[in-house]
Amino acid sequence: MMRQATEDKRPKAGESGQALIWTAVVFLFLLVPLLVLVVDGLQFWRIRNQLQVAADAGCEEAAYVGADRRAYRENGVQQFGDTGTARADAIRTFYATLFNADALQYGPTISIAFDNGVPGAICNARADVAPMISAFASAITIAVEAESEIRFSSR
Repeated sequence: MMRQATEDKRPKAGESGQALIWTAVVFLFLLVPLLVLVVDGLQFWRIRNQLQVAADAGCEEAAYVGADRRAYRENGVQQFGDTGTARADAIRTFYATLFNADALQYGPTISIAFDNGVPGAICNARADVAPMISAFASAITIAVEAESEIRFSSR
């Protein structure tokens, strides 16, 4: 009687190896695409965060360096002074903040505009990032914006 129970659990002649085929199908159609989404999604999220931090730092630098302190002291007017120096310093700060752009293989760019109406600086940064795993996909453009106003203390 024990012998008959073990014989019934053995696979039939045409059924051996089906579990391997089903496992391969699940890996191919479910787990591999999910892995691609997770790895590439995390890379895009990380680069977007780094770009935002660098754009914020660059914009703060532009507002700080570009503020015309002399005009504020003498007339109480908040305006920008030499924006060429402010723009150059802001761009330098932006690229210094992105310490691993070469390792992640993306080329960030930033544009800085000064708005005397606010007064403040508006920075737009962007990067074209190629997916790491999905080699057939095209590059994704990640764009961020940062604003920074001139701040003077009344002391």
